Amino acid sequence: MSFGLALSGGGIRGAAHVGVLLALEEAGMVPDSIAGASAGGIVAGLYAAGYSAHELRGIVQELVGGGRSLLDPDYLGLLRAVPQMLTGREVKLSGFLKGDRLEDYLCGLTGGKMMRDLNMLTVIPCADLTSGLTIACTSHLRGVQQLERVRWSSGLRICEVLRATSAVPAVFRPKLIGDLCLVDGGVTDVLPVNLLIAAGEPNVLAVDVGKEYRMPEQINVWEVATHSLSVMQERLQECVAHGEKLQLIPRLPDHTRLLDFGKMEACMEAGYEETKRKMPEIKRLFSPSYPGSRRVFRTRN
Repeated sequence: MSFGLALSGGGIRGAAHVGVLLALEEAGMVPDSIAGASAGGIVAGLYAAGYSAHELRGIVQELVGGGRSLLDPDYLGLLRAVPQMLTGREVKLSGFLKGDRLEDYLCGLTGGKMMRDLNMLTVIPCADLTSGLTIACTSHLRGVQQLERVRWSSGLRICEVLRATSAVPAVFRPKLIGDLCLVDGGVTDVLPVNLLIAAGEPNVLAVDVGKEYRMPEQINVWEVATHSLSVMQERLQECVAHGEKLQLIPRLPDHTRLLDFGKMEACMEAGYEETKRKMPEIKRLFSPSYPGSRRVFRTRN
């Protein structure tokens, strides 16, 4: 049977999604479609672009030691912000991190391809601060269901979309594309099951890496911003009927910070173990033997 994955946001905790994909591929349960927001969007976009789960594991292992090199603080903006605040002028700092290095890294991985170039049905949401809409970036526009306060788009570069969906407010600058001012897709759709269903995938396996998040003992402005966002997202999820057939909640390491790259492998292992634990149920729901099922394998780029 055809089935899709919906992956939540959660900073480096999103490495757990790679563990989920590893366990699924080992069991021959290859998803036919994928959606993700924020960190889940990065994993979804790279997987749809043709990276196998094992290749994604290699990327995670590289980021454990080198992830901090992708962080580019806006030192000039920070220096200007202090006198602007002290003198009552408009503060023009829009994020502590510029996000340029992350985008360059993602463009290198995806080769400048467009969302419409993906062969796998893919949906990655971003929140547009200009209109207040969800911009649902997708590989296929044909047959998508129109939703309230959602605009569908297939005309953006994959790396721009991945940079935008991971732009945690106040931590990263928004991504400006034309008249769009895009931030973290988790602001409106932290677990984009409904968007994947609207794009044409009725059978969804969801993975939520945000529910087990705990505030670290040593807090900073990044953690305050992201924890506040996590609380808001959890409340919003209680009001939304997602429609997934099964949800996985990996048991992640305690007190994992937003950019705690050293814990990425442990998060990946947690996703792998949770998926292996739930594999009998996953196969019962999504395998070809499921009543009325039909298996369709994706083609990779």
